Amino acid sequence: MDFVGTVEECTIICYNMVVICGTIVATIGKHGNNMLFNSYIFIFAFLPLVLLVYYWLNKVKHHRMATAWLTISSLIFYAYFNWAYCFILISSIGFNYLLHRCLHHMGERQGLSVVHYRKFLLVLGLVMNITLLGYFKYYNFFISNINQLFQTDFLLQSIVLPLGISFFTFQQISFIIDTYKGETPLYPFGDYALFVSFFPQLVAGPIVLHKEMIPQYQDITRRRLSSTSLYEGCQYFILGLGKKVIIADTFGRAVDFGYANVIELNSISAFIIILAFTFQIYFDFSGYCDMAIGLGKMFNFEIPINFYSPYKAKSVKEFWGSWHKTLTRFFHRYLYVPLGGNRKGRIFTCFNIMVVFVVSGLWHGAAWSFVCWGVVHGLALIAYNGFVTKWSRIPSWLRWFSTFVFINLTWVIFRADSMWQATFVIRRLATGGIEQPLHGITAVFGGRGLDIMLGQLGVDSGIYSTIALINTFIWIVVVLIIVMKGKNIFDIASMKRTDVPYLLMLTFVFLISIVTLTDVTEFLYFEF
Repeated sequence: MDFVGTVEECTIICYNMVVICGTIVATIGKHGNNMLFNSYIFIFAFLPLVLLVYYWLNKVKHHRMATAWLTISSLIFYAYFNWAYCFILISSIGFNYLLHRCLHHMGERQGLSVVHYRKFLLVLGLVMNITLLGYFKYYNFFISNINQLFQTDFLLQSIVLPLGISFFTFQQISFIIDTYKGETPLYPFGDYALFVSFFPQLVAGPIVLHKEMIPQYQDITRRRLSSTSLYEGCQYFILGLGKKVIIADTFGRAVDFGYANVIELNSISAFIIILAFTFQIYFDFSGYCDMAIGLGKMFNFEIPINFYSPYKAKSVKEFWGSWHKTLTRFFHRYLYVPLGGNRKGRIFTCFNIMVVFVVSGLWHGAAWSFVCWGVVHGLALIAYNGFVTKWSRIPSWLRWFSTFVFINLTWVIFRADSMWQATFVIRRLATGGIEQPLHGITAVFGGRGLDIMLGQLGVDSGIYSTIALINTFIWIVVVLIIVMKGKNIFDIASMKRTDVPYLLMLTFVFLISIVTLTDVTEFLYFEF
């Protein structure tokens, strides 16, 4: 017999579950700094508890409480990083929802004053959201540049960037604009709060639209536990976890060492760390997005795909159509098109493209290197649009190779701590000389225990360096083959394979990933 509790009983149980979940987070949190997707506390404590209570509440027909539970759990997840961040997130949610209601209320009236008032509310929403993001992310950047330009001495503030503020701010900007256009119904507060705070996509995207997610939250048929969705979600999560901890973090250690010792780089070392970061950022961010999609599927929700084989692109335009697709969509819909898009002639089209890419660069980080990265990509897209016919006549392999080289070199600007460091690494690539690469780079791929083991056996260090170098290039070649020839995870998961070899592969990836979690690393896009 199914147990159906009263509202009071369920409220008490939910409260106790929140206290238990918070206690677990607080207790285990003493032994680690963050509750990341790639952490023991998330995989073995937080996620199972949230899933269990969520489906139980839906089973006993308390759907609103299930939504509230998921929202509270998301806030606990966010508070684990820094509890003070929650006040910013909750205030932002409350302010934007109030605007949503006001815009809807005024939309039911007629008159010129109503039109002006609605425009005022829209401008107010945009200004407040951009000001919130601007203060936390760009205040010190602008103040430091003002000090340098005008020889002033304004004090910099000790500002800690709240996690995910770039993502949830853009998500709410799109929501307010859609509300102003009359493209949103009047949503209940609980559904809106979950739309903004849902933990799988809260701190690093994808940037989802209300029409993609809120109707799913309101669909009662999605509240039942589905073994198919749960299994598919586990596939996404495991393979995304493997992307992050096995591939991205390995390349990341080599990148960190290389950029910490740029003065010592030779051409081979520069070549390795440039390629290494290209692979690191892709497998790190796409791994996060795959895990987010998998977590969504565990709750029977479909989170949009954010990557579609971007390194197979044969032009800059194709690259931006498949890299961080939801961010590209946001800029196209809410910035490029309102600016006029390509409707006002070639000069204005070029101007609009540059505006989009400069803003995109600044969105990624408050530094001139990010602005330069955006400008270079903007110029490349403008050049492509001007010579698209001639470009299409170039052999396919050459178009891919040229695009891939361009992406690699511009990632140097993205990763470097300064423009000086970026230009230095690129110069080293051309003029550093063909020598044995830095041991600290190749040792990462040689295996942590290999150096110690060969040392104990008395093996010459030169032999170990050669083995490590061979391993390095094996890693690069294998990962490049995966990037170019491997199937996308959503293609793999959609095949619904349950054969023993595939299940053993998933188990192996999961076990290797779990063992590797002793070194928990943040996702790169947490910085943005």
